[in-house]
Amino acid sequence: MAKDSKGGFFSNLLASLFNSGDADACKRRQLKTIAKRLSKSKFKNFYKYGGNEMLPALGKQFYDIYKAVYPVQVMFTAIQNQAMLKHKVIMYSVPENIREIADTLTEQNIMALAKDIPIQNLSKQASERLATFSDFFTLEKITEIDNLYKQLTALKTISTYDYYFLLKKFDKSLREGNFSAAPHFEKVNAEYLADDLKDFIEAVWEFSFDADWTNLFKFLKDFKGSEPIPLGLWKRILARLQAIRLSETFEMIIRLASGNPAYVPNIQNSTVSIVEPYLDNVKNEVEKTINKLIESEKSAKTNDFASQLFGDAEINQIKNYSDALKPTFERKGLRHYENYQALNYLKTFLIEVIKRDLREYYDLVIVRGMWTTQSLNAQFSDSYNMLLSLSDKITSFDNELAEDGSVGVKIKTLLPKTERDSSSKNIVNRLVGEANETAYTLIMESLRYIVTIGKIIKPLVDDCTKQKPELVSNWKELQTYTDTPIKDMSVNLYKKIYLFTSLEKSCLVPLEQ
Repeated sequence: MAKDSKGGFFSNLLASLFNSGDADACKRRQLKTIAKRLSKSKFKNFYKYGGNEMLPALGKQFYDIYKAVYPVQVMFTAIQNQAMLKHKVIMYSVPENIREIADTLTEQNIMALAKDIPIQNLSKQASERLATFSDFFTLEKITEIDNLYKQLTALKTISTYDYYFLLKKFDKSLREGNFSAAPHFEKVNAEYLADDLKDFIEAVWEFSFDADWTNLFKFLKDFKGSEPIPLGLWKRILARLQAIRLSETFEMIIRLASGNPAYVPNIQNSTVSIVEPYLDNVKNEVEKTINKLIESEKSAKTNDFASQLFGDAEINQIKNYSDALKPTFERKGLRHYENYQALNYLKTFLIEVIKRDLREYYDLVIVRGMWTTQSLNAQFSDSYNMLLSLSDKITSFDNELAEDGSVGVKIKTLLPKTERDSSSKNIVNRLVGEANETAYTLIMESLRYIVTIGKIIKPLVDDCTKQKPELVSNWKELQTYTDTPIKDMSVNLYKKIYLFTSLEKSCLVPLEQ
């Protein structure tokens, strides 16, 4: 048994040696076949198989390209803003009336128009212009523009390849961008240049060299005022590269230089799309600008209502349900407190108006008044007392969100964990969402009672001056208890209620569905 095993071992060893030799021999045969094919190519003077050397003729080929495209290389090096270049390509490809529409859709222009046009009208106008602008870009037009930019990309890729780095290996005395003296190229060990050649063909071979380049050079002339390279010279370069590519000369040289007959270049046929992202960007900019104007108008209204209502009174009554943590929440991708402004205004209104102005009115009209309709008196009284209790509920709610509060301490503990622990993130989002629901409920409930009181006060404005009052019969008696005319008190309270409901409407954020 041991003998058989030993025999099998030597058999396998011999077989593996012969197989290895066969593989090496096969590889050598393949390389010789490639070398023979290259020797019959018109570009055979680029490489010498016997010494595995890149020859001066290859350096001369790259030098001629380098010298021709160097002005283009300088041009692209100076262009830092690629977005601007894409925009130039698109605007070059559209007629004047479409360019004019594009100009009206910029943030600067929309902001300027907003000074003279109401936001709603401006929004409609911008939407109509945006639709007209977008409709111009048919599939055919988009393809045309994308192809133009792809040709520009090809020009850039071919022109900005690091020819100088490659050529320095053929001539160490070569100076970058200096073409005044003729270079002296020497043969180079092919192993030193194989990777440079790979980089070149894997970057350049994806482009179509036999396309019509006329439109691109018209664009360059329009963009720069002159052609950085004559179109005829560019076509001759592309024809030369096309011949090299079709003959697979560079691929054969790399296979021979690296000793790898199976080498195949990794050509990425990338797609180019500049129009659709541009249209999306224009649309987003228009929407963002209009929303900014709407928010600005809304904020201005809110500030105006608050100023009329509270004057110089202290508004920051809510300490914890606030925007203090908003940057942290947003940075961590969490929900944030939404109605802190509306709740703050409510708390201020309850303190400044309900507990002061309305209390005086309540003690005078509700407590001392002789009402002909007790249901209205009861509604007023119930609403007033509910508002007082809601004021306490708001305070309790806000205290729960404090760092040492029942909810706030949970958020404080979980917040550092949210970036790496999804369950912590979910819990914080839930707690914040529940806080938003509570705040919204408190606001809506308060508004219902405030509106009820406003609806009762409104008819009292006229009733208190009638010869025969219909709601409260003893207005004259009530007037003896205050120096302020009751009608003025009623008007003032009704106005404040109206301002407050308008204020809340301007800043209240609906609950997420």
